[in-house]
Amino acid sequence: MKRDCPTIQELLAFDAVARHESITLAAGALCITVSAVSKQIAGLEAFLGGRELVQRNGRGVRLTPQGRVYWQKIASGLRAIETATFEARSGNAGAGLLTLASVPTFLTKWLIPRLPAFSQKSRQVTLSFSRHLEPTDGIPPGVDAAIRYGTDGWPGVVSEYIAGREFVLIAARTLVEDRHRIVQPPDLIGHTLLHHEGAPTAWRQWASQHDMAENHTLSGPRFAQYASLIQAAVNGLGVGLVPRILVEGELAEGVLVMPCGAPVMVDQGHYLCYRPDRLTMPGFDAFRTWLLEQGAQSRGTEVRG
Repeated sequence: MKRDCPTIQELLAFDAVARHESITLAAGALCITVSAVSKQIAGLEAFLGGRELVQRNGRGVRLTPQGRVYWQKIASGLRAIETATFEARSGNAGAGLLTLASVPTFLTKWLIPRLPAFSQKSRQVTLSFSRHLEPTDGIPPGVDAAIRYGTDGWPGVVSEYIAGREFVLIAARTLVEDRHRIVQPPDLIGHTLLHHEGAPTAWRQWASQHDMAENHTLSGPRFAQYASLIQAAVNGLGVGLVPRILVEGELAEGVLVMPCGAPVMVDQGHYLCYRPDRLTMPGFDAFRTWLLEQGAQSRGTEVRG
């Protein structure tokens, strides 16, 4: 019988090349040789009538426009096969595999410490974590949801606020107990202030709330990730302004202190973003419900802005 579909080996090789943008990395992920991957891609292109799906791009490869459209259409099908196979092998008809992308600091500082409780409650759901998404990225095929940081309003997805709008001042205890003690907001003058690239208005809002001149809060090193900024504060590099939920552990342990000034509410935070069709997945619905409940508990102690 004439087949109307490519082989699963061809599709898996193409999917791996598309995800890694490298034939070498795809071969490693599939545990086959580079030549085998190239052969599968060539076979797939031949099956599609000689249409080119992949192009060389320096040392790597990239999808052609037609290749990207084709990948976007088949990726969800491959994902469904993987999930069904995982459920069948696990022996649980209700099992589910969820793939999430998350901003790194939120994942390590807030989400992972809470996951054991979710695992105990929903043993049938297995979570897998993908690389985090850049601000301009959409949710790629194979990723069920993303935890993103910023203001609400990502196009094409549902976005629900988790937590993170409350910003607090943080510093190493040694920094605030030396001869340049920080007791009142004006005492910040002369100290190094640490900024996050993704929260450009946070210091400005803090200054306004505490009757400080904005120009006193403009200078200082910038950080792309909160983890780096928090570590800089721990090591005494300067005074940071960060979402409270990301430093709960350090504050409880006394590694960091909140030297002065009331928290400020900033119009951005951490959001769960997903396509509406994911709500039909029982595993995702359970995770979403639990995650938003955890976020509501964290927000229970936020200041009111």
